[in-house]
Amino acid sequence: MTNKKLPKFRIYPSIGIARLGNGPATKEEVIFSPEIPWANLYETDQEYRTSDGAIKKQAQRFYIYECDANGVPIKPIDAKDYDIEWSVEVANKKPFWYDFNNCLDLSITSENQNLSPDFAKDKLAPGIGAKRRNPNVLNQSMRRDRGYDYRKELVNHPGITKVDKGNQRTIIQGEFPSGLGAISKLAASMNITSHSVDLGTIEYDEGTLIFYGADGVSAALNPSDLNNDFADNSNWYDDICDGRVTAKIVSKNDGETRLLDDTLSSAWIATAPPDYAPQIQPISTMYDLIAGAANETYESDLSLVFPIFYRLYRMQWVNLGDFLSPSFKETIDKLTAEGKFKYIYEKEPKAEADAVREEIFNLFRDPAYHYTNEPIIPSKEKTDITNRGSGKEALKLPYYPGDAIDYPGSPAQWFAIPPMLYEQLKNWRDGKFETPSDFDFQTIDEMGAFYQKQFLEANKEESKKPLLMTRAVLETLYGGGFHPGVELTWPMRHDLIYAENNMTFPWVSQGDFNYGFYGLREVRLNAATQIEQKDIFYNDFGFQMNSEDIRESMDPANEKNWLWKLPPGDLTKWMGIPWQSDAGSCQAVFIEKQYPIPSWWAANLPVHVLSSESYQKLLDPTILDDTKRNIYANRLAWLHTADTGFVGYHAEGGYINGLINMVYQWKKIGVVAGRKLDSDVEGLPKLVYVSHSAKESNG
Repeated sequence: MTNKKLPKFRIYPSIGIARLGNGPATKEEVIFSPEIPWANLYETDQEYRTSDGAIKKQAQRFYIYECDANGVPIKPIDAKDYDIEWSVEVANKKPFWYDFNNCLDLSITSENQNLSPDFAKDKLAPGIGAKRRNPNVLNQSMRRDRGYDYRKELVNHPGITKVDKGNQRTIIQGEFPSGLGAISKLAASMNITSHSVDLGTIEYDEGTLIFYGADGVSAALNPSDLNNDFADNSNWYDDICDGRVTAKIVSKNDGETRLLDDTLSSAWIATAPPDYAPQIQPISTMYDLIAGAANETYESDLSLVFPIFYRLYRMQWVNLGDFLSPSFKETIDKLTAEGKFKYIYEKEPKAEADAVREEIFNLFRDPAYHYTNEPIIPSKEKTDITNRGSGKEALKLPYYPGDAIDYPGSPAQWFAIPPMLYEQLKNWRDGKFETPSDFDFQTIDEMGAFYQKQFLEANKEESKKPLLMTRAVLETLYGGGFHPGVELTWPMRHDLIYAENNMTFPWVSQGDFNYGFYGLREVRLNAATQIEQKDIFYNDFGFQMNSEDIRESMDPANEKNWLWKLPPGDLTKWMGIPWQSDAGSCQAVFIEKQYPIPSWWAANLPVHVLSSESYQKLLDPTILDDTKRNIYANRLAWLHTADTGFVGYHAEGGYINGLINMVYQWKKIGVVAGRKLDSDVEGLPKLVYVSHSAKESNG
């Protein structure tokens, strides 16, 4: 545990995620952020749209827990025993921050298990300097004495918003440009008025706090300015935000007042785009990344690698490249058909089991990047359509772009699972794991259901519940290969951003056999105090931010170390603006082969889906079985579930209309959800994941 004095009360989850939606901000019409990892995998009756077709917001509920002397949670406090006042302070700093190129830590050797040192050593993907967004908005004090800093008005910062039993619900009222509490000088200089840009809603609910994400609004101050870039559009705003969640509790027994506002007792909330496939997890999650940042060692355990397999297998529901051949799904299905799936968890007979594990291990890309001739992902500046990178080496898993997308020919154009996960994959290959004697799984879904049960069992222990909440949230977020990503990005892979990142329980579930899953962690962000915030809230690196700035900031003694102290808005400021542009750009990536079909990470932003219309035909008793198999295999481009036009890999030309349409069509695109398929047709599963768009019924 940390050496700091540990608080008696803490807010959980320590990091929360609320997601945007155009549905109402009411308890009855939202989806709540998961509180148990894996709990929703097999749900078949969940509706992610309202009755009129709107996308439901994802709301985050926060709790206050009493903790023991070691900071381990004991039980939630009872609102009958305390007067509770919740405070939330969020901001949107995206227009104030820098353009996105690629991750600036790629030129820096740092000691964690998330990045191969080869990135910096071999210059696989040097960080690219970034200029300010809205560069024409100036800090005039740099040019004349007492000049006005117009750039501060690029931050939408509504200040602190509070709720309690007497004032139970409040909208977080923001504006852009902000005006800093007065009439906006920036807006006046543009002959416009500031726009109301609310950043969410908070609600007191029987002692807990509910944070509702905003409405997904984005626009340009000048209506004639169109979004024409995947991440950087000056003059634009959106209603993403992040910031601190604090509380004041007063005991009704003795009148003692406690403030939960320091880094170890307060929490953080960030909002993100909708999760369009909430039951499909990224193969490498933010929780994996945070565990890797801690530089700890883990006892080899089958539960450390099985989630990678299962997540990749389930990507078939959102991505054609993971559904067809070659794919991890096909490998697992072949093993299952041959009666060899058991060698995922059994080690005897040795020769046959070793061969299966070796085959699977060799499918994955080494994060040290020893490969030089995987296909090249071209840039828009290409002058030769011949792909000189295509050679004898087959494309490794996963078939997703990585950090070096800006560098055609770099092996790191392709994503590799982080070194921590790869090391455990290597241990599994070498047989360094134990298997319970009663394991007898015939399919990967049977094994997945068993591991889901371990999380459900762990949730029966009161002290584990709040840590499971944090983990459940973090497992919904992408963990690596950021460009920049649509949620939280590369600073999250460095331990500097955490005030606390410690293992509390090494085993998620314990009994006759222990299941680790990288344990349950106490994770607290390195939040700035209110005093620190006054000094650093508007800090930046001047006209351009470079890798050298990041390198210097990692030195605790350097004045640039402020980068790792977080005021509100500092997590999401790295993301693209408007959020719809990057979200719509994360689609198929075309190379000179038909198979496999690479794509951006499809877990939250699908690429190819089973449409609701196809699902209804699979239920039609008048259609032939052979035809149903063809219908099942015919996946639809996800963006075609609404009228977005073409949106694709953002280095390709000709997709601007798609970017523009995504701003308006995002609320109509399909959300993928589990549904029962009561069919006796050979080859069709009993559970399918179906895309429901606004124009289709939720049935």
